[in-house]
Amino acid sequence: MCPLADYPGAEISLGVRLLIVEDEPSLASTLKESLSAQGFQVTLAASRSEAEALVWEQPFDLLLFDVMLPEGPEAGFELAQALRESGFHQPILFLTAREALPDRVRGLEWGDDYLPKPFALAELVARLKALGRRGEIKPQVLQISPQVELALEHRQVRRQGELVRLTAKEYLVLELLALNKGRVFTREEILERIWGPGFEADSNLIDVYVKNLRKRLGEDVIETVRGVGYRLGE
Repeated sequence: MCPLADYPGAEISLGVRLLIVEDEPSLASTLKESLSAQGFQVTLAASRSEAEALVWEQPFDLLLFDVMLPEGPEAGFELAQALRESGFHQPILFLTAREALPDRVRGLEWGDDYLPKPFALAELVARLKALGRRGEIKPQVLQISPQVELALEHRQVRRQGELVRLTAKEYLVLELLALNKGRVFTREEILERIWGPGFEADSNLIDVYVKNLRKRLGEDVIETVRGVGYRLGE
């Protein structure tokens, strides 16, 4: 790898928040030093469990994963899959020594790019910048109540500034109501929007989700419209 300082034309990537998940200490240190010099705000994680804790605690614009982590040879893929299924959509780049076609296919199924080791640092920078442009959506925050806000870009909910952990479905129910503030949704409409047409379940399932959201966010966040359904007030 060549130092980024020797890469002509490298642009400063000011403010881009990058999570690197790499368990090889010397490579992790080199990546952090080099990419920080280019303006990336770099956070390191050495395992899947550490990375999962971090993505719930703070927002990231880009994710850079090794595939083989302390939890196992597939841990990087499994981490990406778990994040996608939880609603995280930030661009993911896999940086790994595994370059067989099945690995590349799996990497592109759960991630957005795949760069085998050994690699040129200049190419890594170019790929990160390309992914950054793809993911450039300005954070959008919806104020649900005086105490509760929803950050659409990072699919995060905060109550009085504290991060509230929701399941993927709880978040989607809340997001649906928040994006259509004031509109009343029947239980059946919510089931169809979130679980998909043809999903068979008792409509009381929505009552359970609303109860859980009220418990976490406050009783007055979601309003019940008797005989009809639920809404977020104006």
